[in-house]
Amino acid sequence: MSPVVFPGLVDPRLVLPDLRARSLEAVLREMAEALAAAGSVSDPADLAERLLRRERDGCTSLGEGIAFPHCRAEGLREPLLCVGVSSAGIDFGALDGVPITLVFLLLSPREAPALHLQVLARLTRLVRAPGLAEALRRAGSAEAITGVLRDAEAAASAATA
Repeated sequence: MSPVVFPGLVDPRLVLPDLRARSLEAVLREMAEALAAAGSVSDPADLAERLLRRERDGCTSLGEGIAFPHCRAEGLREPLLCVGVSSAGIDFGALDGVPITLVFLLLSPREAPALHLQVLARLTRLVRAPGLAEALRRAGSAEAITGVLRDAEAAASAATA
């Protein structure tokens, strides 16, 4: 089955419980800067631009206020996830028209396209679990959001074991 996604992948330093940005471009910059501040990426401007190009190729919204901006990057040994919550909502141009309130920014090693797709698929399935999106929106802190994700992953792993 799919590998456990969250233990070790979600670092509370990469969980932004109150995104300040109000536009697609600004939220990608804010999240890229958080990744740089944590020492995970060296060039946040380049990362934000690559993510924005990816969004222009096709919106990464799943609907219902959830988006998964993602790309592969040089110099990574394992996937990284940055999670952001926006109380105001951000216009990603989602097909359902719902502003994005949960952003899951996924970076994977450039040399591992299969792993990138595997983690993206696992995250997508996990986030669609009943009640999880609302629990994340209500969590309020990086530690609480991390705990909700870890609990959901543990439950999903137990259900498939």
